[in-house]
Amino acid sequence: MFKTQSAGNQRHKTSLVGTSETTCVAHNKFSEWISGLIDAKGNLKISKQGYISLEITMGLKDLYCLHFIQNVIGGSIKMRSGVKTWRYRLHHKLNIINLIKCINGHIRHNSRILQLHRICQVSNIPVIIPNSINYKTSWFTGVFDGNGIITITIVNELPLLSIKVVNQVMSNIKYFKEVFGGSIYFDNGKNGYYYWLIEQRSDILTLLDYFKTHTVRSCKSQRVHLINDYYVLYDLQAYKSDSIYFKAWEHFITKWNNVKR
Repeated sequence: MFKTQSAGNQRHKTSLVGTSETTCVAHNKFSEWISGLIDAKGNLKISKQGYISLEITMGLKDLYCLHFIQNVIGGSIKMRSGVKTWRYRLHHKLNIINLIKCINGHIRHNSRILQLHRICQVSNIPVIIPNSINYKTSWFTGVFDGNGIITITIVNELPLLSIKVVNQVMSNIKYFKEVFGGSIYFDNGKNGYYYWLIEQRSDILTLLDYFKTHTVRSCKSQRVHLINDYYVLYDLQAYKSDSIYFKAWEHFITKWNNVKR
């Protein structure tokens, strides 16, 4: 679907080229996933000259995630000066139009839908309204890669694992509650924002099961892979300083805090 680009930093060719059923499934998952990531961390832009571009900004530890996108659809990656983030940018005309066709019908963020509709209008592309969303779509993973948080906090002297997804607009995270349960809360910090939260083991394991077929590609994947270890050690009460498993708990916490790419 995507073509090789001529520029030196845009030479990557997609791995999605082909017509097999496996390729179609992979292509659809990528379309859903990158739509979720764009909803969380992206911007679809039209310049005064009418040029279309996509920008995705992520933290320093998520360079691997941006390289994955670059390897599929091309584009360039640069560190933003004075800010600890990477900026991915795609503006190659053919590839950006192919991408717009890919994500058309999968974008759900209020602001991003408006951006997409403007681009579709100037590009003469019919707008596709998103269908209802369910457990089978990779959109959730894309949003989680962008705005997800996995933490362990001490509550009543017990280590509590929780997963949340944040956004300033409640409607942009309501789908998580509809599909995976949990609750949505409002926080007054940082000019106010909403967050979807799950803390129950059953809810977290349901999400973990979902991630088995919808790959997390950000640095958050490292903590995702440690969730089962957390529950094993929690059940052993390894977090207690007098436990025979306490050294195993300390080793686990070291790995938990050592999130890097």
